[in-house]
Amino acid sequence: MANIPKTLTVHNLKNWLNSTKENPIIIDVRETMEIGLASLPFVDIYIPMSEVSLDHVSSILSIHHDKKLVILCHRGIRSHNFAQWLIDNELAKEVWNLEEGIDGWSSYIDSSIPRY
Repeated sequence: MANIPKTLTVHNLKNWLNSTKENPIIIDVRETMEIGLASLPFVDIYIPMSEVSLDHVSSILSIHHDKKLVILCHRGIRSHNFAQWLIDNELAKEVWNLEEGIDGWSSYIDSSIPRY
């Protein structure tokens, strides 16, 4: 079986962040313009998809190699692709894709986050 990103619902992420477990590193792969429209206060790293390169991402993640990563975007498609890329390039061991992305977070968790 191929190694693929794990899926994570917005409800599961909220519970994880509110638990006593070690928090994951949250990576937002949306573009700068999108982050200007809406952002989440708990994002650790922004890596716009237009700036993704093996060297760039490798240097950013080198200190987080053994950490659990949660990748998010607008609706979960780009984040899934980026999460799979991380796995394929062996840049991370545990990677989750946030299903429905920031749009789902706004819809189900925090309506103060603007939808776009």
